[in-house]
Amino acid sequence: MTLRPLPDLGVLKEADAFLQASQMLNNSPESIMSVPTIVNAAFALELYLKSLNIKWQTQNPSGIGGKKAWLKSRSAVQTGHMPSKLYLAIDKATRDSLEQQYLQRFGTNGPKLEKILKEYDGIFQDWRYVFEGHCKSVNMSSLFSILKFFSEELHALPQRWV
Repeated sequence: MTLRPLPDLGVLKEADAFLQASQMLNNSPESIMSVPTIVNAAFALELYLKSLNIKWQTQNPSGIGGKKAWLKSRSAVQTGHMPSKLYLAIDKATRDSLEQQYLQRFGTNGPKLEKILKEYDGIFQDWRYVFEGHCKSVNMSSLFSILKFFSEELHALPQRWV
């Protein structure tokens, strides 16, 4: 049996930890911390989106002699490091709700979430390997703003199973 928790609280907790780490690194007076700040922030964004993309496989309780189902495995519906693809893998009702909340918070004049997330496609890999010279500049204020949005909205969602 396959279940999908929205959001997956374990993954959400990990996303919060990486966000907190990136915020702590961002507050460091050492300029050398800019790369770990961006890498941790990008990974937090990825995990916030993956928390809405996890499927659980459960084992039939009758096969193990119990009354409750047991978790057999957990995996992401969409894998990878591209926030825009992770976002599009989220069920439409949840995406619509997030989009509505985003528009209420930031106004209707700006771009849609999918377009905003596309700006962050590749930053996790590029900044993780900054020495290869492929990274693009990142507006940290905008990145922390979108992270704050996802953190607050996902924590406000009542957990449900689909």
